Amino acid sequence: MTSDWDPNFDFAQPQTFTVLDETGGDDLPDLMDNRVKNALTNAMVARGFREVADTSQADLAIGYQFTSEQRSSYQTVNTGWNSYGYGGYGGWYRYGGGPSMTTSRTTETRYDVGRLLIAIFDTEARQMVFTSTGQDELSTAQRTPQEMQQRIDDAVETILRDFPPPGM
Repeated sequence: MTSDWDPNFDFAQPQTFTVLDETGGDDLPDLMDNRVKNALTNAMVARGFREVADTSQADLAIGYQFTSEQRSSYQTVNTGWNSYGYGGYGGWYRYGGGPSMTTSRTTETRYDVGRLLIAIFDTEARQMVFTSTGQDELSTAQRTPQEMQQRIDDAVETILRDFPPPGM
């Protein structure tokens, strides 16, 4: 997770927020988009902000961007026997010895990584004042809607850990 913010912005002043309808990056299905927006709303309310419906009435506007990419991991395992410590007829533990019989096997594992960027804007100045990004491996396990919402809630809470910035 990485965060950045405008040190000149007074984070003690804003009291209201709205979650923007537009998103950036990969389009999420409507159910997932709604879960992310619910998680953003819940996280801001838990921090003492009040949600308003219109950007013109909000002190802060919150948007998010989701991207995903497929990555690969490789693991090589060497198996077999070599004669390094045997020494053949000359004794145990002497270098030399007979032939070597080893094999190597490399396997590839593919997995998806999702990245969620959250941006918070000062609506009056129309400038970004805070941004934070988190990423994690996307699970392929079947989950209930409640479990999916909880995972997104946890991710958003982790990403917004530094909001408002410490000491501001």
